[in-house]
Amino acid sequence: MTRAGQPLSPALAGAIGMNAEHTGLLLGRGAEGDAVLLRLFRPQPTRIALIGGLWLARITVFRALALGAQVFVRTSDERRWHGLGEVAVGNPERVRVVTGGRPNIAARVGDPVLHVHDVEGQRVFDLQPGDAWQTTLTISAQLTDTAADALAVADAALVQRMWAQQAVYVAARLGVDPEAASEVENLPDDTVALLSDGQVRLAWVSPTDIEQQMFGVPGRL
Repeated sequence: MTRAGQPLSPALAGAIGMNAEHTGLLLGRGAEGDAVLLRLFRPQPTRIALIGGLWLARITVFRALALGAQVFVRTSDERRWHGLGEVAVGNPERVRVVTGGRPNIAARVGDPVLHVHDVEGQRVFDLQPGDAWQTTLTISAQLTDTAADALAVADAALVQRMWAQQAVYVAARLGVDPEAASEVENLPDDTVALLSDGQVRLAWVSPTDIEQQMFGVPGRL
């Protein structure tokens, strides 16, 4: 079930394989076939920086809907997010494009809120200490000023392939040993690095059939 008791659509249920188990968002599989989970929603406000392509960003939001998320998107191009809520859960209102400040909406376990910032050159509003089960997801294609600002306060980062010097910078901001981030430079398009809790985990995203139909082949741009 999703927000307000709304059942998952067959598309979304198939996309995430019902493996979220409320412990995190399933990013993919590690080298040993183990599940790599992102703790996207927590009892405290959470901040995630994503440095990568639209393909990864949309899959991440698509899978967040399986956790019952209400999604608010600030974007310079509404077409990037059009129809996502309707396809995922049969309700276009579950993914809303908004402007201005933070929507005044409460969140709780099982009914989290995801604020997606898909606008370069603008600072992301910060969550307040009492904003439990709410998360900001800042999307940047490259290591821009917007991405650097997001990394400064991030609890975790999702990173696709980038130059070695950039990977070292991101690792340092997340308190991760730069040596551990060395593989980021050579990641294939369908693999993401999760930097959190002082470590790096690589995940093969393994898109499902419905995700391939919706988002196309894996890409870095």
